[in-house]
Amino acid sequence: MRPLNLLLRNEVRVRWRELTGETKASTLLLTGGVIFVVAHLILYSVARNLRGLLTTPLPPEAVLLAAMVVLALLPFGVATGINHSVAALFERGDLDLLNASPIGSRTVFASRVLAVAAAVFVGLGLFLLPLASIGVMIGVPQLLGAVPTLVSLSVTSACLGMLITLLLVRLLGARRARTFSQVLAALTGLVLVLASQLPNLLSRRGASLESVAPLLRPFEPGGPLAPDSLVWLPFRSMFLHPLGTITSLALAALLYWATVVVLHRSFAYGVGQEATTIGSKRRQREDQRVSLHVGSARGVLLRKEWKLIRRDPFLISQVLMQSAYLLPALFVLLFSDSDSPFRTNLYPGAATALTVLGGITASSLARIVFVGEEAPDLLRASPLPWQQVQRTKALAALLPVLVVATPLALWLLAIRPLPGLAALVLMPAACLAVVQMRIWNPATASRQDLFKRRGGGDPVSTILESLVPVAVSGATYFFAVGSWWAIVPLAVTVALVAVAHARR
Repeated sequence: MRPLNLLLRNEVRVRWRELTGETKASTLLLTGGVIFVVAHLILYSVARNLRGLLTTPLPPEAVLLAAMVVLALLPFGVATGINHSVAALFERGDLDLLNASPIGSRTVFASRVLAVAAAVFVGLGLFLLPLASIGVMIGVPQLLGAVPTLVSLSVTSACLGMLITLLLVRLLGARRARTFSQVLAALTGLVLVLASQLPNLLSRRGASLESVAPLLRPFEPGGPLAPDSLVWLPFRSMFLHPLGTITSLALAALLYWATVVVLHRSFAYGVGQEATTIGSKRRQREDQRVSLHVGSARGVLLRKEWKLIRRDPFLISQVLMQSAYLLPALFVLLFSDSDSPFRTNLYPGAATALTVLGGITASSLARIVFVGEEAPDLLRASPLPWQQVQRTKALAALLPVLVVATPLALWLLAIRPLPGLAALVLMPAACLAVVQMRIWNPATASRQDLFKRRGGGDPVSTILESLVPVAVSGATYFFAVGSWWAIVPLAVTVALVAVAHARR
């Protein structure tokens, strides 16, 4: 068997073990089947409304829409590629063994790039694969071109993500590159979210179609960026255009080949940098002096949890990446006109964002505090009862979120009472629920594995925990707009918590 095929089979085996490490394969397959059926039922209802709008042949201008979709997804793909490139370089822990094997570094690097591309394929597939399903449902088979487009986009994103990660390793060193690349991936998504608000900001500043007409002239027939221009040929793969599909896949394959040939030595250099970083980190810990602080046992435990989090910038970046997406909503809320209907309608959205981000952040901190505990036996031997230890650790996860989010909820309460009250009540409820569910889902893992599948404990319970902030945020929105539909997501939340409690 060729070495590349052997490494790819090993990648598949490792991913499958990560998925089935804490639960049965039959449970995962059944859950996946249910999600697949429900998703296609929803897509079928959408397809019925589009049956008269999308017909064959598609208009020439459709290629511009396809290009917009691909270019909008590319930054998200690159951000995902950076995240998985960091995992391939720093978190697997098997590269030293592979580099000592008879397999060449180019083959090892080629397999890792393909593994990153597969991860990007899964992430972006949530956006593009439904287009292929809708195309089959409404009798427009050209939309099956979303599949080859997704393949080329995934490979391109993986190559760019690996390039950026290795460049950061060269410039900053392995330890700083790991943190900075995660922050860069988060900022990419943040900028895109802010850019999505640009039309609203332009409309409030009095921008009209005439003011942007000069920018649209190159896209008119006969212009350099007209729909029939060769510039858009790779994007025609979205509609199964034969030459466009071949061009798109060929360009992605060429970029993959060039990435492997040019960067495989830098990949080996990054592995050496990581080994050097780990050794220097250990020496620094050995040289550090220890100072003792006198105080209550609960206070010592709280300081210990916060100090361990503060010492690891990578964990902080993982938590802040999720919280950063609160900034676009606050930006629009602060800088929109006071009499704008858009701003008035945004208050329920701000309360919803505050609830979901508060719950997600509390869940991440709880995972660090409980799953990342490196001395559970020492804590069990402490003078504090174990229940009090768990309550103190839960407080360590809750306090940072409540200290930041509660003033925002109070400010929203002063401006709009109903959305503010919804956020003030349901945001802490979401935080308490996810922290309690984390206590019911005990697991231990090294800190570098905390935000990976194998570091979360029971996968089903982890999924339930991730769904609670979404369900509570739905209740927050309906409550903020004064709708009795808030009862439905609240009932869903109670059901999720009850199932998690039954699985403990």
